[in-house]
Amino acid sequence: MPIDCTGALTADILFDCENQGAGGIEQNVILINRDDIDRTLTTLDPTNNKVVSNITLKAGATGFKFTGVKQSNGKAYELVKKENAPDKWKHTFSGVIFSPTLANKTQANNMAQGSKYVVVVEQIFKGIGNKDAFEVLGYGSGLELMSMTNNSKENDNMIVFELSSSDGYEENTVAKTFLDGGVASGTYAASKTAFDNKFASE
Repeated sequence: MPIDCTGALTADILFDCENQGAGGIEQNVILINRDDIDRTLTTLDPTNNKVVSNITLKAGATGFKFTGVKQSNGKAYELVKKENAPDKWKHTFSGVIFSPTLANKTQANNMAQGSKYVVVVEQIFKGIGNKDAFEVLGYGSGLELMSMTNNSKENDNMIVFELSSSDGYEENTVAKTFLDGGVASGTYAASKTAFDNKFASE
């Protein structure tokens, strides 16, 4: 069945009392250099382009674990209205680097050099069969470092930063769901394994 892009509703929007929304994301997040994704092998589900059914990185590449504490890290997306084009979506990831060590400051400085990133998070809300657990931010255009601050008088000297879609390069859809294997056969277990392995390529 072709994916509808007319803007018309195609299904009911219902309240499922057993799968109510829940705020927050899990502590571990995976940051991926956008250029490390092998776009010839990474796939979207053929029935729903909001589902990434496989993330494959280029040979030798890996994602990088970013560890949070409690709800220090967060994700968001919001509609960006366009006057003469389809509307787009701004994706945002906000993070806190708790240990301002030389090694972590080096990676923070690397983020400021202009590269783009794709961020995979695990939500507290996981949906039916845990199939809504993982979301992908910046899958298309990637996210850029928009702000980074450190102040010894604030936040216990931690480094606070935000990655976001840049103006004019927003995403075509809301944050995509990552479900390894796709809508028909994907499972939380397979998705979690790929996530825990940082999507590393052999």
